Amino acid sequence: MDPLCGWCYGNSSNTQKVYDKYKDKLTFEILPAGMWIGENTRKQSKPMAQFIKKHDPQVQQTTGIEFGKDYFEFIENESIILDSEIPSRAIVTVKKLWISKAIPFAIEVQKARYLHGKDFNNDETYLSICKNLGLNEKDFLDLFHSETIKNETQETFALAQKYTSSYPTLLAEKEGNLYILEQGYAPFGAIQKQIDTLFFN
Repeated sequence: MDPLCGWCYGNSSNTQKVYDKYKDKLTFEILPAGMWIGENTRKQSKPMAQFIKKHDPQVQQTTGIEFGKDYFEFIENESIILDSEIPSRAIVTVKKLWISKAIPFAIEVQKARYLHGKDFNNDETYLSICKNLGLNEKDFLDLFHSETIKNETQETFALAQKYTSSYPTLLAEKEGNLYILEQGYAPFGAIQKQIDTLFFN
C-alpha cells in the first residue's frame, strides 16, 4: 500500500476487516511502497484537486469508504508537498516499536488525510494517532526522526517492489508460495473465501 494512494484508502476497510477476523490465526505485515518519493514527490495543485474530485467519488462508490469534507478542502492547499516517505516512515516506526499496532496505525494514518484533511508533513498528525492508540509519543518521535528508521523505510520500499508494482495488493504466503488475494479492490467476502480456502479448508 501507499499512504497517498486513494484506492489504498478505499481498501482500508477491507484491511481492517481481514485483520480483525484473522489476526489471531495469521501473521500480518504491511509494506508501504513509496509511490511518491525523492524526485517523484508532488505538490498539491488546482489540476490535481480537480482530478481528485472526479476520481475519489469513484473510489467511494466502489468501496463504500467515506472521503471527508475536510479532505476535499485540504486538497485545495497548493503549498502542501506530497511525499510518501514521511507517512510511510511513520508506519515503519510503529512496526519497529509496536508490531501489533502497525496495521491499526496505518489505517488511522490513511483516515487522517482522506477523512480529516490532515497534513502528512506535520508530526502532530502522527502524534495524535499515537495518543489515540495508547502509544508513547516520545518513543515514536525519537525513532521517527532517526537515520535508522529512514534507512529501514527505504529498505521497506525496496522489499515492497519485489512483491508488486501496483497497490493495493494483498498477498498470502503459504509454504514458501505467494498467492494474490487482491489487486486493486475486491469485496471482503471474496477475500475471506480465498483465505479460508487457502488456510482453513
